[in-house]
Amino acid sequence: MQRSKNTYRVIFIDATKRTYWIEEFPISEITGPIDLGVKLHLERYESWRKPAYHPDNALIIGAGVFAGTKLYGSHRFIAVFKSPMTNGLHAAAMGGAAYQFNVNADAIVLVGKSSKPLIVKIFDNGDGKPVVEFYELELDKLLSIWRDYKGLKGVYALQEYLTDTFRDFYEKYPSRSILVGPGSLYTNTGALASLTLIKGKIDYGSEDFAARAGGGSVLLKAHGVVAVIYGGLYDRSKDQPADLTDITALNKLYTELMGKPYTQVVIEAGVKYRYDPKVKSGGTFGGNYPHLGVTTPMLHWNMIYYSKDVRQKLHELIMKYMWEPFNKETIETKSWKTCGEPCPLVCKKVRKSRYKSDYEPYNGLGPFIGIFDVHEIEKVVELADAYGIDAIELGYIIGLVFEAVYRGLLKPEEVGLLGKPELDPGKASPETSAWNAKLAVELVEKLAFGLNPVLRIIGERGVRDGAKILDLLYADRLASVGIKFSDLPVYAVFGEKGHISPNYYWTPGLVAPLYVLGKYWTVYTGVFMEPEEFAAKSLERAVYELLVENAGYCRFHRGWAEKTLPILLEKYYGVKEPLKKARETYKQVAKYQKLAGSQPQPWDSKRIIEFMAKAAEEYGNTKWAELFKKDMYSAAEEWWSRFYRKVEELLAQ
Repeated sequence: MQRSKNTYRVIFIDATKRTYWIEEFPISEITGPIDLGVKLHLERYESWRKPAYHPDNALIIGAGVFAGTKLYGSHRFIAVFKSPMTNGLHAAAMGGAAYQFNVNADAIVLVGKSSKPLIVKIFDNGDGKPVVEFYELELDKLLSIWRDYKGLKGVYALQEYLTDTFRDFYEKYPSRSILVGPGSLYTNTGALASLTLIKGKIDYGSEDFAARAGGGSVLLKAHGVVAVIYGGLYDRSKDQPADLTDITALNKLYTELMGKPYTQVVIEAGVKYRYDPKVKSGGTFGGNYPHLGVTTPMLHWNMIYYSKDVRQKLHELIMKYMWEPFNKETIETKSWKTCGEPCPLVCKKVRKSRYKSDYEPYNGLGPFIGIFDVHEIEKVVELADAYGIDAIELGYIIGLVFEAVYRGLLKPEEVGLLGKPELDPGKASPETSAWNAKLAVELVEKLAFGLNPVLRIIGERGVRDGAKILDLLYADRLASVGIKFSDLPVYAVFGEKGHISPNYYWTPGLVAPLYVLGKYWTVYTGVFMEPEEFAAKSLERAVYELLVENAGYCRFHRGWAEKTLPILLEKYYGVKEPLKKARETYKQVAKYQKLAGSQPQPWDSKRIIEFMAKAAEEYGNTKWAELFKKDMYSAAEEWWSRFYRKVEELLAQ
């Protein structure tokens, strides 16, 4: 039996006119939010012609077609927008946030711009007729809430304010919110935050963020919207195939497809995220540190210059002061949660009933900036989350500032610091961790509210363009110090000024010339292959990741989802050749990036090239290690060019 309404239903909301309307698209054409976003941005709004903060930079927030089924991990919200960081299209995922989207629609599209901070409320009384209402908030009031409301800060404070203001709404409907913090007002890397609510109370530890590439900044600065609150009584399951809304039927279906009952398939495929007996831990935090070992990114990538012995000593600090306390506080106590939808993986590992501890934010705001104590790191992560700033990008911003101060390119007082951070690997300790955490908290406070001119340059322009501006502003210091600001960052390069900093894995796949990065649409394991082979494998991974994300699935379920999603999409939703369709969507993304002038560009930072050279050496590719030693820049140009040519060749097929 196919889905009863074989369309993808969208609520369009105009923040300028305070109007809304509904449009339907055939699922054969629009299979999910990424398909929708690409179509609207390329054809209807032509946002590639316009600045990232133009009101026509439509922000699509959509669920996959499986929302409303009993399939685990199928209730992600996917945000699609033109990024103010890369200047190209980007998609960012938010776990569990579509579970409470009980309205007769699959997605919302925000266009136009409100002159005052706007709260958008969406609800459905169960009659299948979504209603949208608008409420204004004065900017001074909003800033006051972000600074402190009932002892809370940022998005947590805003949610508490919304709960008080719209208490009847939150009590009547299963509901949730999408919020922004001050990071969306004062930086280009603002996150979309969504806090799980239980009976109107914030369920700390299960919150999630669509943080990469500045979707929150787009919501606020392009559309003037600070919050989207939604809930309803519409039964989404009635639109879904019966086979997918009953666990018994799913167990039977997956026994036919994969030889095992559905729940068993899910748990076995997601063992890393639940609990892996091989490492006696679970979640990304528990699983990654033992696996990554001495390749863990530390000290703003300066670890690539250290011997394995030095890196091993730093990793021992991680295991003693981060991993072991994490295990005691989460794994042994089984303090595990979901992102807000039912799921047996319970991947959210929560310490002390509050601190959701994932690898990326804890590494980026931990070892990467010289903090090796989990209890010090939590202070920085909590503030980043509260202020709605992407923790991955924030690690690179703080890392650049810390290294610039440490090396003498900046004076501490120029960025509002009490002193220099300690980045000497031989001095790393709990004491230096506490000091660096204190400085990092100061930076986050100033960055989030735009209180320091140097930080504001980096926050609003990013580490690539910001570093080049600082090269000009402090040109007199460059010669005496012997390095430039622009020598220091590592990032994927897009167009003339765009960039996105890579996730915290030492692999060429995260800076290689692909059309969407800053996420796992690539090969991100620690390997160094010939560029053509790497390009082919990375593009294949990108297409599969797009398939999963467009379906609204959590990628922690990719182990089983990739094998069966194409079958389910074709059988129950009438989508022909879903994998081929995902590949065509990626091609359309590439077309958009070229039109926007945000296609991949050769590396322009010394450290990115050294990152590549040292990776060739670390992963045993003697041929390329020798080529980099002979002429580092020539080798980098050759590897980049051959990789990109192969991507273009494959996309042209």
